[in-house]
Amino acid sequence: MGEEASFNAVSVMEAATNAKPAKENGCAPAVAEEAAEAVAAVVAPEAAAPVAAAAADPRLQGISDAIRVVPHFPKQGIMFNDITTLLLRPGVFKDAVDLFVERYRGMRIDAVAGIEARGFIFGPAIALAIGAKFIPLRKPRKLPGEVISEKYVLEYGTDCLEMHVGAIERPGERVLIVDDLVATGGTLCAGIRLLERAEADVVECACLIGLPKFKDFYKLNGKPVYVLVESRESDK
Repeated sequence: MGEEASFNAVSVMEAATNAKPAKENGCAPAVAEEAAEAVAAVVAPEAAAPVAAAAADPRLQGISDAIRVVPHFPKQGIMFNDITTLLLRPGVFKDAVDLFVERYRGMRIDAVAGIEARGFIFGPAIALAIGAKFIPLRKPRKLPGEVISEKYVLEYGTDCLEMHVGAIERPGERVLIVDDLVATGGTLCAGIRLLERAEADVVECACLIGLPKFKDFYKLNGKPVYVLVESRESDK
């Protein structure tokens, strides 16, 4: 997970617009001025992807409860949503994977692209269950062989995602991008651009956790964002 780029999508829900800003998992709160300089996003209600379609599904509360919030990590002022506590509970881990599989099975997904590093936890499990290949999107100099790269803007500087040349084997392959958390959207947008440069058709971005603003009707670079649960600011 590398959600550190400055980014802000425009809300179609006033409640989402008024959500309390907070730094989470190393992410700066997004503001409109930063968005204009970073990555573009379009909100389209007609092709929305809300927090888990079955909002009353009891599995969602179990997933939310299993995620630990660690204050002031990795630095002061950041509320880190830690999924390792969820991974210690196999039943809840399975529920999270199953909810994604239920959404994407039948959507003719050819490949699941996981963003380093926590996208590698959920991505392969989803890919196997829906009969798709898995493509790792890695940080620089982690992949052997020929790669293509996509830089993106961070709060202070830039970062980069890389993918093997040939991972997309034919134009128009339908790809799902997976990460653990979406906060500013910069890393996901870089993943979208990288895959589209290889002529893939990015169907959707899927994350376990999302900031409250991603609850309804959000798109990044024109692609829907689907999250299971909202991030929390503290453990109760």
